[in-house]
Amino acid sequence: MNSEYVIVCVSEQNIPDPFRNELKQILSHFKFVTKKAERKKKGLYYHVESQALDLPSLNASLMNLASIHKIDIGCIPKNIFDAKKGLVVFDMDSTLIAAEVIDEMAIRHGVGEQVKLITARAMNGDLRFDQSLTERVALLKGFNRKHMEDILDKLVMTPGTPEFLKILNELGIKTAIASGGFQYFAKSVQEKLKIDYAFANDLEFEGDQLTGKILMPIVNAEAKEKIIMDLAAKENLSLNQVVAIGDGANDIPMLLKAGLGIAIHAKEKVQKTANYRINFGPMTCALSFMNNEAL
Repeated sequence: MNSEYVIVCVSEQNIPDPFRNELKQILSHFKFVTKKAERKKKGLYYHVESQALDLPSLNASLMNLASIHKIDIGCIPKNIFDAKKGLVVFDMDSTLIAAEVIDEMAIRHGVGEQVKLITARAMNGDLRFDQSLTERVALLKGFNRKHMEDILDKLVMTPGTPEFLKILNELGIKTAIASGGFQYFAKSVQEKLKIDYAFANDLEFEGDQLTGKILMPIVNAEAKEKIIMDLAAKENLSLNQVVAIGDGANDIPMLLKAGLGIAIHAKEKVQKTANYRINFGPMTCALSFMNNEAL
C-alpha cells in the first residue's frame, strides 16, 4: 500500500538549483514517486508516494541536506499536512522569547554559573526536569520581585514570533504556552502576543522575595504532553490538527504527541528525536509546515 507525503522545503532566500538536484537524488534513492512539485512564496513542496519508506534513514539524509544548504526540510504525512490546524502549543523560553529566564534571574542573583550548568544538563536531557528545576529555584532564594520586573522589561521575542502569532490570531487558531518556566513571565508573554492559554510554574514568595520553593504541581514534560491532549479535547480537535513547537528535552513528549511537532533551533537531542525541525529560518517558517491552504 502506498503512503503519501509532502516534502516541504522552506527558506527566506531563493532555493538554489543544486539543492533541488540533490533533493531529487534523495527522492530517487528512497524510491519516491513524485506526483506533483510546486513552488510557493518561500518554499518548495513535493507531493510524493512511497511503498515502503525507511523514515529514519530519510530523515538523516534530509537533515544532512538541510545543514549543507541552510534550508529547512520536513517530510510530512499527507493526512497530517492536509489537516486543518486548530491549535498551536508553544514552549516559552528560547522558543517564544530569546532567553532562558531562570538563567537571567540567576545572573542577577549571583548564582549564574551554578544555575546555567544545571539548566544545560536539563535541556540536554541529562537530568530529570523536576529535580533540575527544584535545585535551580532553591538557588534563587531571596531573589527580589523588582528584579523580575527588570528582566521582564528586557525580554525579546524570537525572530518571526510576533508575526506568526498575529497570523494565527487572524486565522482564529487557538494558541497556548506550555512552559517549564515561570507563570510571572508566561502571563506577560501571553498578554503581549494575545495567546489563549498559558501554563507555567508558580514560584513561592514571602513578601517580595522568593522562598526558593515552587508551588506544586510542576509543569514538566509529562504535564506538557497532557496539556496537548487536554486542550485538543477541549477544542474538539484531533491530534493531527495540533501543532507543538519547542526547543528543549522536556518538550519532546509534546512534540511527539502533536500531529505536527516542530523542534525550533533546538538542542541536539531534541532535533534527533523530533519528526520536524526548523533550524535556519524564523518562527514564521512553521506556516509552511502547517500547509497555508488548509489553515
